[in-house]
Amino acid sequence: MGTVATKPITIEEFDKLRLAEDRIWELHGGEIVEVPFAKFMHIELQIRLLDLLRKAYPQAYVLMEFPFQIEETNDKRSADVGMTTKERAQASAEQGILSGAPELLAEVLSPSNSMADMRRDRRVFFAHGTMVYLVIDPNDSTIEVYRKQEKSTPTLTIEDQLALSLFGEEKTIPVAAIFAGITAPIPES
Repeated sequence: MGTVATKPITIEEFDKLRLAEDRIWELHGGEIVEVPFAKFMHIELQIRLLDLLRKAYPQAYVLMEFPFQIEETNDKRSADVGMTTKERAQASAEQGILSGAPELLAEVLSPSNSMADMRRDRRVFFAHGTMVYLVIDPNDSTIEVYRKQEKSTPTLTIEDQLALSLFGEEKTIPVAAIFAGITAPIPES
């Protein structure tokens, strides 16, 4: 990711900028960041996770490139996949962006992700609404599952189940269903 600012700016200042419209821009801790366009596999994984989460949590609001902002930290971003309550989404509809981080936030790894940035992001997101942070690795078909209240971080493979406890409901999604036909063979029935 390339940065274009020399000093931190606020969300209000960011919103007033005239940035090139043929690129994707986010604000990370007051720093303007150009976000690279996603590759096919990245988008396919986003769509698959979006579909599976919508089926598992039909009462929730699930989006790909989920826009959210955290005013306290000067962050204005899009989650690869995010999920929140319909009530929070409706309350944010007037602004066109979620205030605070989604309860579930998923990041599909790409070459532009750095481990240091992802650690910082995770701390910020957990402090502002995120309960579950998923790091989806298309290179080895694994998912790292970070939960706000837990110290351990399991790494799930295609043999595992992704267990989620959100909005008062417990659901499981087979990890193989996320990667099947995209990065891993389709499991035999």
